[in-house]
Amino acid sequence: MLAMLVASAAFSQELLIIGTMHEVPSIVSRSYRPLLKYAKKYQPEVIFVEDIRPEDTLSLRNFTPKLLRRADSLLQSEGIDEGRFQELKKKRLVELNASDLAFLSESYLKKRDRANYTYYDYLKIYGMAGSKKALRNENGDLVFPLAIAMGITELIPVDDHQTEKEYQRAWNNTIKVGQETGDAKILAKLLKKDQHKRIWPSLWGNLGKYTNKSETLQRYYLINSCRYVTQPNASSQMAQQLWDERNYRIAGNLLAQLKAHPCQRAVLIIGAGHVISLKTILGQMCPELKVKLMADE
Repeated sequence: MLAMLVASAAFSQELLIIGTMHEVPSIVSRSYRPLLKYAKKYQPEVIFVEDIRPEDTLSLRNFTPKLLRRADSLLQSEGIDEGRFQELKKKRLVELNASDLAFLSESYLKKRDRANYTYYDYLKIYGMAGSKKALRNENGDLVFPLAIAMGITELIPVDDHQTEKEYQRAWNNTIKVGQETGDAKILAKLLKKDQHKRIWPSLWGNLGKYTNKSETLQRYYLINSCRYVTQPNASSQMAQQLWDERNYRIAGNLLAQLKAHPCQRAVLIIGAGHVISLKTILGQMCPELKVKLMADE
């Protein structure tokens, strides 16, 4: 129902999807630099991130149970100064002092909003200049520096982990079945091909660009959705279904937030394995939305 309501809305917006590598090894610690440069040039007004929405209790329980317990415990014992919170939200980043940043970080934690809790914690530690050292993950090296450069005061989480355990179980069982059917060899070839092809881009600091090439995105899509399987079985079909359903929910979350945050240009920064699925699904749910990939250029 949400998807139908959102899809019927009139959009005149553009969305750039950037695929990430999540955490990268120290030997390629600067891999996010080209992606940050590209994203800054795009000048997004809104940043969507691969983090769970505060109201999605099921996903929080499945994926970040410790944060959920900590957030609820802090809220119960200390509460939130909602008046101060709302006033600070109106200010620009440059107008916030150290005390404000610490307050906002803790307040977002109490609100179960990990995306903005970690964003303001980063600002509290490194300030507007950001970290001089590469932090080797998409938040510290891409999302947060981009948000600071654009003057964005709040990130918008759209991720979903409601069926995380079921998906992981089905994905792992698909590999076990594949040992007998031969599909495990296909998966091994895909992984080996990726390993070989990323060597030179990694050495030249272009792992991020490699990750967002059409061929790479397609390979990750096949692996994550178990569509590499040539002899479908109950586990592979379940993994495929759960993967697709998760991406439909992410797309629905994103479109609902696009409607709530009118803008011309937005960016979604998410694991590269999601990119192909989301571009296809968003095209189905909202044909009016122009979805752009780095690979399109």
